[in-house]
Amino acid sequence: MTHRVIISMLSAILLGVSLATAQTNVIVSRSTGCTINPGYTMADVVETARNFAWSEDAAPQTVLVLEGVAVAGDNPQYDFILDSFFPSYADMVEKVGTFLQRQAGENGRRGLSGVATCNDNVWIRSVRLATPIPEDVTIAPLTAIASTLCQLNGASTADAVALANTYRENIGAVGGVVLTRRFGGPRRPLNSAVGMRFIFENFAAFGAGMDALEQMAPTANPGNPISCSTGTLSRSYRIYSQNN
Repeated sequence: MTHRVIISMLSAILLGVSLATAQTNVIVSRSTGCTINPGYTMADVVETARNFAWSEDAAPQTVLVLEGVAVAGDNPQYDFILDSFFPSYADMVEKVGTFLQRQAGENGRRGLSGVATCNDNVWIRSVRLATPIPEDVTIAPLTAIASTLCQLNGASTADAVALANTYRENIGAVGGVVLTRRFGGPRRPLNSAVGMRFIFENFAAFGAGMDALEQMAPTANPGNPISCSTGTLSRSYRIYSQNN
């Protein structure tokens, strides 16, 4: 069985910590495709990731494991995506550089310690906060994340952020982000498309939100040119957070 997983080192956006104290509402993600090595399972990936000892000078802000439940689009040539989130491009460069130098100086083994192999060709994206998660909301260690790819069709990223907030309200999610790919991945015109991700408190909240959405009368907004594709639903396992 092929495992479709996204390992996400998401910032406090998705774990209920406000970004009000951050310098900017734009953070950075660094992603790469990975495959689970023969003889290992998703459970091995989660256990290994949770046992990894992060040092303060090389750690991302948060680590999640997202396992695909219903994945939209063509099947990728990898089993999961390693997705690291940092508060800025400068922080990403510093932390990743420190991690790679230390890794090469030891035994050269990757952070997943032999249970998976990751491609060195990365994607780098800017991530904009659509809706902060309230500080009094607790996200379950295992929860649901929904995502979609949207064509801007001439609209701005600000328009996409506003639309993401509307989508978040309609599906009952507690937080959402808009991702703009800057480097790597399939070629496409700059600022032509964005990704959207939505976080739920738990799977029960996702189910309730979708049921409520399906009872709403569908409406069209002819003034909004943005078009979004079929969504992807993932399981999110909390692995690590600097705030916990």
